[in-house]
Amino acid sequence: MHYSMPQFSETGKSSPGGISKTLTYFMAAACGIMVANLYYCQPLLGDFTEVFGVSENSAAWINICSQLGYGLGLFFIVPVGDMVQRRNLLTWLHLLAAISVAGVAVSQNIASLYFFSVCIGLTATACQVFVPLGANMSLDDERGKVIGIIMGGLLSGILLSRTLSGAAAELWGWRTVYWIACGLMVTMALLVYKMIPPEKPGFKGNYFVLMSSLIKLFRSQRLVRESAWIGGCTFGAISAFWSTMAFLLEKPPFNYSLSLIGLFGVVGLAGALVSPLIGAINDKKGAKLPMQVGIIIMLLGYGILFYGKLSIVIIIAGIILIDVGMQSAHIPNLTRVTSILPSARTRLNTIYMTSFFLGGTIGSIVGSYAWDQAGWKGVCTTGIIFVLAAAVVIYGKRDPLKQN
Repeated sequence: MHYSMPQFSETGKSSPGGISKTLTYFMAAACGIMVANLYYCQPLLGDFTEVFGVSENSAAWINICSQLGYGLGLFFIVPVGDMVQRRNLLTWLHLLAAISVAGVAVSQNIASLYFFSVCIGLTATACQVFVPLGANMSLDDERGKVIGIIMGGLLSGILLSRTLSGAAAELWGWRTVYWIACGLMVTMALLVYKMIPPEKPGFKGNYFVLMSSLIKLFRSQRLVRESAWIGGCTFGAISAFWSTMAFLLEKPPFNYSLSLIGLFGVVGLAGALVSPLIGAINDKKGAKLPMQVGIIIMLLGYGILFYGKLSIVIIIAGIILIDVGMQSAHIPNLTRVTSILPSARTRLNTIYMTSFFLGGTIGSIVGSYAWDQAGWKGVCTTGIIFVLAAAVVIYGKRDPLKQN
């Protein structure tokens, strides 16, 4: 049964003419630039251990704090996009993000880094306002492709942020990385306000009613519950790898520098490049095939990464496989969620992406613990377990593509 309430207006329906390519790619770029704030820290974790005199586990919590902030922002901030003009919400989030990254740049102790990392996570949820906005403005037969392009931009930001962060830190120091990010946030705030068209909110009611509707939506929509589980598990698998990769590569037999570790983000761009293609396949063939194939590819990737210490070529091949595999599962999974209940798309995206990044946070925590207890093989085993947990639903007896 579909969930509806009287205060849901029909303004959430697709725009009659669809969305322009210019605006689609602008939103993709904006997502990438914003989400990069979350991941600048990852290739710098080894540097933070030396600068602040803390353990690797303590440094890993910088990344975990940003993801925790992201999870909180997804749940408490993103739903507001259904009741206010998303252009205004996006502009304010960019300005607050500028303050947050500047706070990291001036931090003098690890506690301060933890605090501003949480703030960065909260404001970076602007990305998840762009996604339902793009879904709203797109036609039904192009929604998968539009979401694929926007998510491709987001993934590009995640991966390139590591490369740029490592290179900039090597040249000018890690604080400069965050000052550059501050300038980018101010610039994007102005562009977002100019480029994003105004719209009529699709929800009539106060914040309390808005938040209460999240629970009712989750309880009434089986498709959303299953998609949330799949998304959380697949991102948990990815996060277990990326949150510990720097620890592996900075030690023998590799002994790589920060800038070189950062370059590994480029390898993962394969996932971003195939995102629009996956979205187009979803529009034509449905979600089942790409999601099932994605799970298989991720398992192959982690199977290869298990032997990563033998050769850097193995690590590169594994990165490509797990990133492409995750996108093959994630894009169709997200598209089907945003294809129901047009006036509640931001809230449905909130439910899905909150689970997605909570899964990522758990993956980072468990991955860091696995590294401490069992080294690289422990990390890879963790990733495989997360992927198998998603496969239970995707390959289960009930068709995960049928809602309710």
